[in-house]
Amino acid sequence: MITSKYNILNYGRSLSPTELLGHLCASLVIVCLITLVISQNIQASVDDASIFLGPPLGETIILDGGDGMDIQRMTLAVSESGIYSVEDRMRTPKCEVTQEDIIKNNLSEKIARIMRGEEDLVDNYTLQAVDGKIIITRCDEAEIVVDLINRKWTHRGDDLSGKYFEIRCRIIDEKEELVHGEMRKVIYAEALSGVGDKAFETVYKIASGLGVIHYEVVSPSDPLVLFTLKDN
Repeated sequence: MITSKYNILNYGRSLSPTELLGHLCASLVIVCLITLVISQNIQASVDDASIFLGPPLGETIILDGGDGMDIQRMTLAVSESGIYSVEDRMRTPKCEVTQEDIIKNNLSEKIARIMRGEEDLVDNYTLQAVDGKIIITRCDEAEIVVDLINRKWTHRGDDLSGKYFEIRCRIIDEKEELVHGEMRKVIYAEALSGVGDKAFETVYKIASGLGVIHYEVVSPSDPLVLFTLKDN
C-alpha cells in the first residue's frame, strides 16, 4: 500500500485526543533520549582531558631537542588521583668549561658538569587533568597546558628578571594522526606573548597518551623547533 502525502499530513487528525497525546509523549521521549546520547558523546570527546596525559608509566619517549640533544621523557609514577610525575633528561654535547669560565660566570660545579656533557639536565614536573584542563606544575608553579572546554586561556610568563607578562593561549586545530605507531587525537595550540617591544608566537602539539610532543617558536625570528617527537 502506498501512503499518500495527504494521508501523512492528516495522520494526526484520524487519532483521538488520547491517542495523539500518547504518540506525542512517545516522540518526545525518543527525542530526549537521542539528545542525551548525543550530548554525552560530545561531552566525553570534548571534556576528557585525561586522555592527553602521558607518556604511559614505564615507557620512555625520545624528543629531538636540536643540536644533537635528545630529551628522554618518562612517567615515574601515577598517583591514585591520576597525577603523573614526569621526568625529562637531556645530555648536552660536550664542550670545554675552564675554571676561568666557572669563576667569571659564577657557575656551580653541577652546572659546569652539565655544560661539559658529564651530567644530565633533569626537569621534574607533574601533569594532571582537572575540569577539562591539563595542568602542569613545576617548582610549585601551576600553568594550564590546554583547556578543552573554554578553548582560550591565559597564564603569566616570567622574563627571569622579576618582570611578568601575560601569555594568551588558544586551541587552533584538532585532528586524528598516526603518532608513535597509533592513531591518536592531536590538539594544536598557540601561545602569544609580548616582552618589551617584541611579540612572540609559539605553537605546540599535544597527542593523546603522550602529552606535548612538539614545541616551536614561530615568531619574531625564523621558526625554531625547541623539541619534537622522534618517532622511532
